Amino acid sequence: MRNKLRSAKEDALNQVEVYILLAVCRDALDNLVVRLPYYAGMRIGEVQHLKQAWLDWEKGLIVIPARQVCQCYECRAWRNGIWSPKTKAGQRSLVIVPELEPYLQQLGEGVNRSRQGLEKRFEKIRQRSGLLKVAYPHCLRASFATRLAELGISAPALSYLLGWDSLVPAESYVQSSMKRAHAEMKELVGIT
Repeated sequence: MRNKLRSAKEDALNQVEVYILLAVCRDALDNLVVRLPYYAGMRIGEVQHLKQAWLDWEKGLIVIPARQVCQCYECRAWRNGIWSPKTKAGQRSLVIVPELEPYLQQLGEGVNRSRQGLEKRFEKIRQRSGLLKVAYPHCLRASFATRLAELGISAPALSYLLGWDSLVPAESYVQSSMKRAHAEMKELVGIT
């Protein structure tokens, strides 16, 4: 369970920890709850509202709309039946990487689960895995951001992929990437 006083960045999982979670996923939905935040940087609310119509198979993209009519309880009760991403920048397109494709192909019409239901599902996955580290869906977004920062992504590109309105969070990932800092230092001093 998430400690609200910590940032997801502090709780980011490494690749081995994510593979431990993936090893105990029982079905396509389990896999999507773990894989979409980790391989695409999607928020759990975006996973919750994912529809088949978001998938552009020809271009290999998940296209998150600015808004869509939604009949889930949360949208009916608090949003007048309209879902939209957390931020305006949340309307974006994300690459369907090979790690997502087989599970997205099993999506049917959409995820059609409550946010709380998806969070409980994730907690059951974590418990089955035996992972003792704090883990929750949003820390997988932080894991995605950390991994891309370590691979050298620019702050504007990272900000776009994660749907952030500001470059500030992206810059904090890029600046704090230990692997990237080591690689740049080695390049500067001529160590190969």
